[in-house]
Amino acid sequence: MNYAQQLINEGGPIIYLLLALLIVSFALFLERYLYYYRSHIDTHEFLRGIFNIARNNKITEAVAICDSKPYPVSAVVRAVITHFDRGEPAARHAADEAYMTELPKLRRGLKVLACLGNIAPILGLLGTLLSLMSIFDKISQEGHFVPTTELAGDVKSALLTTALGLIVAMAVHLFSFVLAQKMENIVGDMEKGCEEMINFCIVHANNKQDKPDNKPEPPAHDTHKEKAAVERPAKPSNSVDVENL
Repeated sequence: MNYAQQLINEGGPIIYLLLALLIVSFALFLERYLYYYRSHIDTHEFLRGIFNIARNNKITEAVAICDSKPYPVSAVVRAVITHFDRGEPAARHAADEAYMTELPKLRRGLKVLACLGNIAPILGLLGTLLSLMSIFDKISQEGHFVPTTELAGDVKSALLTTALGLIVAMAVHLFSFVLAQKMENIVGDMEKGCEEMINFCIVHANNKQDKPDNKPEPPAHDTHKEKAAVERPAKPSNSVDVENL
């Protein structure tokens, strides 16, 4: 602990800025990671439950389940369920709107984190330049022969700021990579949920149309034959009257 405090003191004010940047980046990473963790859902199990309910035409109950689970995937599935009665294009348009609504929530803070990762090495370079400026000031004041002990502190400060700037930049970029992977997984689940829900609705609608009617149709009556039978005159009888012979 004393050694770390000594390095911080020797590094100068830029060291404190880099440490503050690291703390802010880690806090932002932790907040985003917890948000992605809460937003993750088992898409397969969720869709299977929705499919079982929708097969029984319980659309209201399916929508209520989506509302009770505030996840990005459930928002897209809800949009498909509530708009599919207007046709597949309307359902896809509603799903796209839900997607565009949820995407900014997922991206929130990622640009700030990437910006902090780019600033860290620049701060380290700035600290190095300030230390070098201090070295040249001492050389100009003391002349050509300057004791190395007087310059060692400034050289060490320059190296410390450069090293810490690179370390902070690597850590922040690692945070950004982990969060980007988490976000891509959630976005992939949203796309999967949208496609599978639309395919299910199409198949379910086709099955309802192709389902045969259980009521037997009454036999059709041929009115032309009945009319001809009524109008046709009776044939003369071919039987012979035996008594008249």
